[in-house]
Amino acid sequence: MTTDNSQEPTRDEVRKILRGLISGEVSPREASDWATPWITEEAGDVEDEVVWDTLDWLSGADTETDPGVYLYGQDDFRHWLSDFESKAGA
Repeated sequence: MTTDNSQEPTRDEVRKILRGLISGEVSPREASDWATPWITEEAGDVEDEVVWDTLDWLSGADTETDPGVYLYGQDDFRHWLSDFESKAGA
């Protein structure tokens, strides 16, 4: 999974990552690695506030409380998707 630095992530891309986290097709580390460059401004500015807020959550998806124990899990990812959809008007 790579970040295209030429264009900010779309809502569809963010939705796909969230759904991938829920289904297990995307690991918390992959989601974080994908989102972090946008949050740290390595990739560029994100103008869509809904996308920005969700990228912020996704950048921390791999936060661990102990080695190999993630702070966030499936229920959190479902909540993030629900909140994203609500803010996105979907």
